[in-house]
Amino acid sequence: MSRLGGEPVWLDEPQWSLSSRDAGPMTFLAQFRVPEGPAMAMAYLFMNMEGAYTWQPDGGQDALILMPDGRVPPWGRQAPVVNGPLLRGADGRAVCHEVRLTPGTVGEDYIQHIGRQPNWLQGDETPEGWTFLLQLDSMQLCDVVVNFGDLGVGYAFISPDRREGRFLWQSG
Repeated sequence: MSRLGGEPVWLDEPQWSLSSRDAGPMTFLAQFRVPEGPAMAMAYLFMNMEGAYTWQPDGGQDALILMPDGRVPPWGRQAPVVNGPLLRGADGRAVCHEVRLTPGTVGEDYIQHIGRQPNWLQGDETPEGWTFLLQLDSMQLCDVVVNFGDLGVGYAFISPDRREGRFLWQSG
C-alpha cells in the first residue's frame, strides 16, 4: 500500500533512517510500492524536517530505503526504531493519505509514478543506470506542509539491482 504520511508498514524489521547531522531519527514522509519485479517491494522515504535540509542524494538528510533485502548507502545510517517522527497535524494526530498508483499513470496533483519521465526543474540529475520511481512535489497534507525548497520537487530513484534508493530535490 502506497501512502503519504502515517506510520510505515514495514516489510522487514523496522529500520528508521537517521540524520547524518544530528544522529536523530528523520521524519517518515511516505512509502510507495515498487512496481515491476519478481516480488513485493516497498520504498520508504525519510527527510530531516528540522531545518537541516539538503537537496543532495548523499547529504544524509534524505533517505529512500528499499525493503525487502535493501542496502543502506555508504553515508546512510539506520536504527531499529519502531516509532519515529511522523508528519503530524495541528491536532497532534499523524497525517495519512493513501494513494493508488500504477506504472505509467499520473497520481494525484503532487505525485508522478514510474513509467513516465521526471519533470526536472533545473537539469537532469538521474543517477546513471538507475530507474526513476516517482516525482513528489512540495505539498500540503491537511495542515502539514512538506517543502522541497522554494516550490521544489523531489525525485526518487532505484538502483539497477533494486536494493538501494536515492532521493534528491530541486527548487524552482
